[in-house]
Amino acid sequence: MRRSINVVLALATLLFLAACGTEEGFVEPILVPKGFVRVFNAVPDSTTLRVSVDNLTQATLNFSEGSAFFNILPGLPRKMEVFHFPDGQRELLLDRQLTVPTDTQATVIIAGTINSPVVLEIQNAPSTDTPADYTEVQIVHAANSLSAEVGFLLVQDNDFSAPTTVLLGQFTESLTLNPSSGERYELFAVSSLPATGTAPTDAQILWRSGSFDLPAKSRAMLVLTDYFGPEGKGVRVANLSVTGTQFFVLEELPAAIRAINTLPDQGPIDIFFNDELFAANVTFNEMTDNILTDLRGQLTLKLTPTGDATTILAEATPTVEQGNFYTLTITGLSTDTGPSLALTPEDNRNIATRFVLTGTHASPSSGLLDYYFVAPSTSIENASPRSFNNSLLNTAGMSFEQGSYDLIVTDAGTKDIVFGPLAVELQNDKIYRFHLTDATGGGLPIQIVLEDDFN
Repeated sequence: MRRSINVVLALATLLFLAACGTEEGFVEPILVPKGFVRVFNAVPDSTTLRVSVDNLTQATLNFSEGSAFFNILPGLPRKMEVFHFPDGQRELLLDRQLTVPTDTQATVIIAGTINSPVVLEIQNAPSTDTPADYTEVQIVHAANSLSAEVGFLLVQDNDFSAPTTVLLGQFTESLTLNPSSGERYELFAVSSLPATGTAPTDAQILWRSGSFDLPAKSRAMLVLTDYFGPEGKGVRVANLSVTGTQFFVLEELPAAIRAINTLPDQGPIDIFFNDELFAANVTFNEMTDNILTDLRGQLTLKLTPTGDATTILAEATPTVEQGNFYTLTITGLSTDTGPSLALTPEDNRNIATRFVLTGTHASPSSGLLDYYFVAPSTSIENASPRSFNNSLLNTAGMSFEQGSYDLIVTDAGTKDIVFGPLAVELQNDKIYRFHLTDATGGGLPIQIVLEDDFN
């Protein structure tokens, strides 16, 4: 009965509003014109980039990340500023006037280097009526590591007899392809175009997408950018979607996962992904090497005591994306309901203007923690933490000037030292990571595992 009443009330409300719309004095809402902008960070030696338009922050982007479309008032010059953060300090990288016509979608690609940035701007007017199978693919060469022209081949069903091909120079305006919609397409980036009717050789292939579909009446914006993931430096293609950056699900790039066992009272463990043994006999406070894998998407993760696959200590369903580095941190006490897990992506770019520094709280006997980096032999009494209120399994990134420091850890919000001082040397162009863990068997004092360029 209540549902019937609600429906009647809803209909009555609609009728009332409709009637009000005919009354004298009713004003139709004003449609505000809009322009649309998205920004992509293709600067390989950049820290985080922050983009503002007319002093309003619109996007904060790591390398190879793009924003969703945001609105700006169209038809008038707007001031766009891009900031970066060397040594943790904000500096203006570039500014420019940005004018976007009504209903137009503008893509701004920040490319080049920090010392010599390049801005590529592509504007797309609203789509008009097109044939049912029409698609549009725009390609931009924004890879700083490839100054030469790059060839692109688009083929369907692995048929190289009549591929769609283009040659594209570095930092030039985009080129547009108009293939028919369909399934089982593949895109290749090549150092030189192969002979007509033949497939590119392995030596020519810089990157390949794997199979993908082109929906009808779709518009894709593809950006060739630098790559610093597993298997070394190279290039890959990013797909700038309406909501942000996506990568090709089946592109031929691996992921790399390493694991650290910070279970102080458990003993060695085995790690399974999708019921296949991934890492065996990982002991307390041991960090494995990076293990390359073709696993991608949502995985089934299981932890067991070493050699006892029937005893499940913990299960989870993390997501892995190809082309990324990850660290799997496992912590907890045997008195807990089960181990806690975190799979954290890692940025392994060496950048001349900054170092990478992260700290992970993996001490289950500790509460919230603050991290201090102070000049050698300096009291923290009047110092502020570089990172504060770190909870269990939180990974904190920190950025400040290179130099010699003492690392000191306190209970959050206090000056009560629970670890340190530990003398460390931090240099730009390096990567430093550490995990804070329990003592063997559980409890305090806190231990530290130093990784990467700390060693």
